[in-house]
Amino acid sequence: MKRIYSTWALLAIALVFAACSGPSYQKTAGGMPYQLYPGKDTQLAKPGDYLKVNLLQQINDSVYFSTNNKIPLYIPIGGQSQPYDISELWSKLHIGDSVIATQMMDTFIKRMPAGNLPPQFKNGDRIITKFKVLGIFTSDSLKRIDEEKETAAYAKREAKEVEKLLGNKLAGLQRTPSGAYVEILAPGAGELIQQGNYVSVNYTGTTFDGKVFDSNTDTTYKHVEPLRFSVGVGQMIKGFDEAMPFLRNGGKAKVYIPSTLGYGAAPPPGAPIKPYEHLIFDFTVVDVQASQPAQKK
Repeated sequence: MKRIYSTWALLAIALVFAACSGPSYQKTAGGMPYQLYPGKDTQLAKPGDYLKVNLLQQINDSVYFSTNNKIPLYIPIGGQSQPYDISELWSKLHIGDSVIATQMMDTFIKRMPAGNLPPQFKNGDRIITKFKVLGIFTSDSLKRIDEEKETAAYAKREAKEVEKLLGNKLAGLQRTPSGAYVEILAPGAGELIQQGNYVSVNYTGTTFDGKVFDSNTDTTYKHVEPLRFSVGVGQMIKGFDEAMPFLRNGGKAKVYIPSTLGYGAAPPPGAPIKPYEHLIFDFTVVDVQASQPAQKK
């Protein structure tokens, strides 16, 4: 059987073997220890450029975030960096460079604004960040072209992944324009919901492994009022929004949402959702109005 390794997997293996004779740790001006494994390219990143990187971030030995086989990060390089932060390294890097940086959680927490910390961050832990520079773009337009290409390629891979997870269930589902899948449990009555309609919805959100992460029908989540929004105007995540026109008032459905049509790499702060996690929403349409009512004065 052939084995196919991802770019990041090969990098990780290379770093492990290089560690015995690799470069010694240096420190940034802010005191953050790091190891730099230089590539062969001579183009140096500068303020105003964008770095394209594959990144793996761990808390101790547990993976917290990874772009492995996902969409690389595109990082704008500003004129200033934060102390004790990997942003101190951006203007030192060339295409092909790899870095391992270590931050002690106690020091990191002291520098973070109160209330913005994920629940996984605890005193005494270490943040280990490993990344490789895949490209440097000198303008937003060049970065955008490459990012759109990477996003489209990942969306195709992700679609196959979701279809595989759905298995035999796929035949009974309806596909939204962008690639979410809707299972109609009860169609409701009246006309189909249209763009611009103002809907009220009860919902429960779960991950594909069945873990509930939010609900407005369960008092545990402390918001039991219906979710109200205008359809098709960008107020909701795309996969959820695109499911609405399949239903009528009173309709019930389940929508299966690939991560790129959900929260992608950036789930809501504090939510028990991993980056690039696929989601399922069970929902009931409890009211439909032609448009959003005028605000009462």
